[in-house]
Amino acid sequence: MSDLTNSMKASTMSVSSKKPQAKHNDISATENSPDKLGLSNPALWYSGGFIALFVAIALYDGELLSTLVNTGFVWAVKVFGPYWQLLLLLTFLIGLGLAVGRTGKVILGGTTKPEMDGFRWMAIIFCTLLAGGGVFWAAAEPIAHYVSPPPLYGAQDNPQQGAVNALSQSFMHWGFLAWAIVGSLTSIVVMHLHYDKGLPLKPRILLYPVLGERALKGQIGALIDACCIIVVAAGTIGPIGFLGLQVSYALNALFDIPDGFTTQLIIILFAIVLYTVSALSGLNRGMQMLSRYNVILAIALMAYILLFGPTDFIFNGYIQGVGTMLITSSLWRATAVMKVG
Repeated sequence: MSDLTNSMKASTMSVSSKKPQAKHNDISATENSPDKLGLSNPALWYSGGFIALFVAIALYDGELLSTLVNTGFVWAVKVFGPYWQLLLLLTFLIGLGLAVGRTGKVILGGTTKPEMDGFRWMAIIFCTLLAGGGVFWAAAEPIAHYVSPPPLYGAQDNPQQGAVNALSQSFMHWGFLAWAIVGSLTSIVVMHLHYDKGLPLKPRILLYPVLGERALKGQIGALIDACCIIVVAAGTIGPIGFLGLQVSYALNALFDIPDGFTTQLIIILFAIVLYTVSALSGLNRGMQMLSRYNVILAIALMAYILLFGPTDFIFNGYIQGVGTMLITSSLWRATAVMKVG
């Protein structure tokens, strides 16, 4: 192992003795000192106010909200689309380089031994990131792209090629590129800044290398945290709703239970209660146990489909889909998007 790797490892193991950690923890404690509930934290009011306004507009005029969201999305794609695409691809390549290189042996987290084995960690990561969205869209998204082909591919005379294209587009949203930017590289940066540099465990520390101390305190840091809270809320509320719709439909198809608002509400409330109990029981108990059982069932289902399903098509479609995603889809820009105005 190189001297750089050894030094990073040593710094991780000795983080508790560093003075910067106490300094930055004091900053974090000072910000939260007025009350234990954090009601004086500006990030709470920024994010809470935005979410409350969003819900109010949705209740008042759903069509207006839909128009605002769609208009904002189109504008953001035109202005920031190229940057996002390059960021997505570069994040994957950088993360891959860190994993396969000498840095892949560096230990993060301030411990020399993991709290649990790799399978349990992977199970928790898969279940917490994919969640209801992965359950809903795992089958629904490829079917949707097959029925309505993406602009990159267009309609196909060959049904098998159309299916491969649908898989490729789905991989773009749920595959290696998405996982690299959603959690992999971000987690490495957060762990390094928190455990090695002693910064408070908040989203704002991601911009510490750029903004310095301004990212840790004041309105800039609060705004960064608020934006992250809003993004997490947006990414959580939707999948929970999808899960309610999907399970309600399945219960109706299998057991003739009415597929309506009441059934969907009961399912969502049950999911919330189950999540709350799992979270309160701790990471090493309820959360890892539920995640592990879910992944085991998913692996069993995957093995069954591979053995008794169209095995050749699955392997060929996966290889072609991933290749198209990395080389073509990741850098393709629609003509309509590139036009100005």
